[in-house]
Amino acid sequence: MITEKSRKSVKGTALKIIIAVLLTWILLAITDLIRFAMSDDYIQPLFTVTHMYCKCGESRSECGIGYSFDYGYILDIGNDSWKYDKEKPDSRCFSVFGHTLYEKG
Repeated sequence: MITEKSRKSVKGTALKIIIAVLLTWILLAITDLIRFAMSDDYIQPLFTVTHMYCKCGESRSECGIGYSFDYGYILDIGNDSWKYDKEKPDSRCFSVFGHTLYEKG
């Protein structure tokens, strides 16, 4: 009888922890989506896991936990130099687990 109650208690606690983690992640992802959609500048996720960029300067990606901010730049090729403004991307995309949810530019 006691072990049956403790099993139910452990399962209930585990379920509550899983739900809390999922709700926290959803809140974080929605907050970053709103920040990303409202800003025209280059920003990073609140919890940045990795940075990826191409050395040519055409694309950049900032990855959060399960989602990413992807930026595209149009290069200004003049006087044998490649110039772009990191803070002003020409196109932007918000993806969650590889699926695009928001795109601009």
